[in-house]
Amino acid sequence: MTQALKKPLISLIILFVLAVALDQGTKQWATHALVDDGFHAQTDDYKVCGDESEEMRRSRFIRRHRTSIKVIEGYFSFRYVENCASAFGLMSRVPESFRFPFFLVVSLLAAAFIPYLYKKTPANHRLMLYALPFVLGGAMGNLLDRLIYRYVIDFVDWYIVIDGADKHWPTFNVADAAIVVGIGLMILQMLPLRKAEKTPVKSDS
Repeated sequence: MTQALKKPLISLIILFVLAVALDQGTKQWATHALVDDGFHAQTDDYKVCGDESEEMRRSRFIRRHRTSIKVIEGYFSFRYVENCASAFGLMSRVPESFRFPFFLVVSLLAAAFIPYLYKKTPANHRLMLYALPFVLGGAMGNLLDRLIYRYVIDFVDWYIVIDGADKHWPTFNVADAAIVVGIGLMILQMLPLRKAEKTPVKSDS
């Protein structure tokens, strides 16, 4: 008699904690390594996540005080960015009075839905189960930023040089990467299921 497959709850909790800790730790590193002392001395003089003019003023202030660390010349570097919008700058034109509570509500709903999804996921759907702590950890990492700073700290900068001009992928962070990994695992889990649904059942006759 085969033993029933159990859900790896402890492993998933450890993955969730590691995702949040790595995200918050790297963001703390970014706030110390990628901006100078003048930034920390004057940061309170520049409003964060205000109207468009205030955000532009804050952005110019950051550019004056930040430094980039090149990891791979012409492709990959670290640079400090404050993101008041969502990933890829979506909702950047939406007023902060709506944007901030909207992101909080969405993050809290995700925090409530993912444990429910864990409960409903069969134990043999291992990729789906391992996807959940990545998504939850990423969501919580960015939620903590919004609760503490009102913005999300991004610092991973991928780009290529075309005709002498830098073409940048939107700057992101470890939390964003964790969410992408989680979604990727979900997609991998669903592919065999969709294939099985499309496979015709052969008759014995």
